Amino acid sequence: MPEYKIRRGMTVYGADNRSLGTVDNLNDNYFTVGGQQYPLNDGYRVENDYVYLTGDRNNYAGNNRDELRVPVMEEQLNVEKRQAQLGEVQVHKSVTQEQVNVPVELRQEEVHVNQVDVDDRPLQAGEYDTAFQEGTIRVPVRGEEAVVNKQAVVTGEVAINKTVTANQQTVADTVRREHVNVDDNSVRQSSGVVRNEGYQTGGTANYAADSANYTAPATDYSANTANYSADATAAGTNYYSNLREGLDVVGSDGEYIGRVKEVRDNDFRVDRKMKPDIDVTYSTIQNVNGDQIVLNGPGNDFNNLI
Repeated sequence: MPEYKIRRGMTVYGADNRSLGTVDNLNDNYFTVGGQQYPLNDGYRVENDYVYLTGDRNNYAGNNRDELRVPVMEEQLNVEKRQAQLGEVQVHKSVTQEQVNVPVELRQEEVHVNQVDVDDRPLQAGEYDTAFQEGTIRVPVRGEEAVVNKQAVVTGEVAINKTVTANQQTVADTVRREHVNVDDNSVRQSSGVVRNEGYQTGGTANYAADSANYTAPATDYSANTANYSADATAAGTNYYSNLREGLDVVGSDGEYIGRVKEVRDNDFRVDRKMKPDIDVTYSTIQNVNGDQIVLNGPGNDFNNLI
């Protein structure tokens, strides 16, 4: 972390020389005053342990420190494409049998036996050996016969081609979206607390003009305010002398609310971190304990005020 002159507890003044509070927190990039972040590297000067801002406070991160920003979110539908098998085409081959007749010409020998009469003649040499003997004379007959064999041949082809086509489709799905609705009747106000001047909801409702006519539901704090005086006005008058800027403000249950920003005749302003300031009347004070002001209601009631 670079070495800066700013330290916790130093009082910070705006460009109009009005006190904005003291340095609450400090990190590598920002210092925090009353919930507002200011950059460490530019936009201020340090003199005699005081910090003076040199730029317009609206130029800093967060803009108006009394402004509460509520993010409004929604889902968006993103459509991407990927390769996938959408189906298939099947080509089947089947085998059939058929009788084929092939004409062929075969040659063969034929034996013809003819008996021929001849004139008488004496036996010749060599004929005496076979004379007057019985036997069979075999004469072979030769010829051609058909020999059948089969071979596989290609007689044709089936060509299978694929083409790419494009078609327009609409993809539908459900997305979620947040909507912000302000219910004016649900805003709670504790007794003794005045709304901020100029507060508006949706740019139309000005609660400052109607704050005098607004009556908050009565809340019984008697169980937690054993030290609270019945004479609230008198008690507030007694505490007035002990009030000063910079005192911590807590609820009756000890929950932290904020810090005193300005002390006035009938009330004092409380600077809440990351929330709008609220004006608290003296009748709301339960007691002042050293550097701490204790109000007569739970801290959550005051922290929930808008």
